Amino acid sequence: MKKSDIEDVFKKISPVLDREEPTAGHQDRFLEKLQGQNTPATRGVSWWKPLAIAASVALLFGLFLGSLYQNPTADETLAEMGPEVSNTELYFAAVIEEQLTLLQQQDGPEANKIIADAMDQLAFLEADYNQMRTDLLEGGDYKIILSAMVQNFQMRIDLLKDVMQKVESIKNLKEQNDENFTL
Repeated sequence: MKKSDIEDVFKKISPVLDREEPTAGHQDRFLEKLQGQNTPATRGVSWWKPLAIAASVALLFGLFLGSLYQNPTADETLAEMGPEVSNTELYFAAVIEEQLTLLQQQDGPEANKIIADAMDQLAFLEADYNQMRTDLLEGGDYKIILSAMVQNFQMRIDLLKDVMQKVESIKNLKEQNDENFTL
């Protein structure tokens, strides 16, 4: 529709819309109410904005403090239980790491099969150890779980020593066979 068409429509319906007049003094009452809203004495004090700002500041401060005081890690919790626990853990981890380094230096198809199997068994023992740590942190029997953790470490060390002996015996057997082989 064009602008002239809209104006024509309003001209036609204007007599129908303009049937009643406002009551006497309507404009004066309207102006009084309008002026009364702008005076601070009649408006009242709005606490909504200051309260919203204060709540926002308190929330941000709470989040900041919460980030400062995070829950300790499992290692920190174990260290708090007793320094001997973390010292023992560090000692066994170092021995196992040393044995793994020696084992990974071995080469050969027979040795690789044995080493791969040993790694699978170590992963299983590591999963058991992690479960024991969780049980200890959740408040299980301290002495029994610590004893089981030490046994787990000992089993891993024994496994690595046994695999190392087998790899060495295979290596020696192969060298003997090579020496006996003549052209």
